[in-house]
Amino acid sequence: MPRSARGGRARMVAARAILFLISIVADAGAQGFGRPPDEDARVEWSASEDRRGRPVISGYVYNQRSGAWATGVRLLVEGLDASGHAMESTTGSVLGEVPPSSRSYFEIKPAAKAASYRVTIQSVSWRAYGAGGG
Repeated sequence: MPRSARGGRARMVAARAILFLISIVADAGAQGFGRPPDEDARVEWSASEDRRGRPVISGYVYNQRSGAWATGVRLLVEGLDASGHAMESTTGSVLGEVPPSSRSYFEIKPAAKAASYRVTIQSVSWRAYGAGGG
């Protein structure tokens, strides 16, 4: 085989190897490797009643990212029966944004009283500094 043909073949093999490695890295990113979202935002809450005896879930969502604002934070409040099974659910939002390395208050009124409650972060978006404010 002439020398120029061998060089072209080597370049083609090298290009295929590079494309293969790029596809592996792209697949790994699509699978969400890295920090899970629950490490970046967490919720602390308590259940109480308002003056009329209706349940109120209130607390704080903490943003543990130092370089991004938590925006559009949606919370899921599940009313549980005595055995811990979900009876009903209500969604609510944190008003405004949660600043980096800080917290924001929320208050959600479930539709019905329950033996206990479970509060989870349903969704959150992230906005870095300089991306339209902050």
